[in-house]
Amino acid sequence: MTKVSPSISTSGGLTREAAIEKLRDHAFFLHCDPYLVSFDAKPDPAWESYELPNDIKPLIKQVKVYAVKDKYENPIMGSDINSTYEFVDLADGIWIRVRSPMGTTMESTFTVREKGDGSGDLEVVQECDCKCNKALSSIVKKDLDKNYILVHANLTQRLGEV
Repeated sequence: MTKVSPSISTSGGLTREAAIEKLRDHAFFLHCDPYLVSFDAKPDPAWESYELPNDIKPLIKQVKVYAVKDKYENPIMGSDINSTYEFVDLADGIWIRVRSPMGTTMESTFTVREKGDGSGDLEVVQECDCKCNKALSSIVKKDLDKNYILVHANLTQRLGEV
């Protein structure tokens, strides 16, 4: 799944480099989660023991891990979801692995690029791969489609604040 954010204006002086730095601020990114209740840093794994997809090229050989609690409301009942987020910084953004209950794992790369229309504005591109229990697949896909809009709206707004 590939998702692209709304346009991020650079008229206020935002540069691509500054947007990438903001994106690499893990607390900044986590606060773009509309369901966030709390997060805490966990011990980081040794780089040598960490499994990273072959196509991911880290900026530095370091993984930052956070325990994240979300409050997710659904029509039947509300629920607290405790997940583990693993962040790896990239030259043009971040890579994140989210491990959630019931064997759901989502790996996403968020990168910042120029929009390509000559305006000089920016956009965030999310490449996402999600694995989950087959019984959950339709629910997870629906939630991903809905939540990407909220997360990207928050990213766009917060990145645009210079």
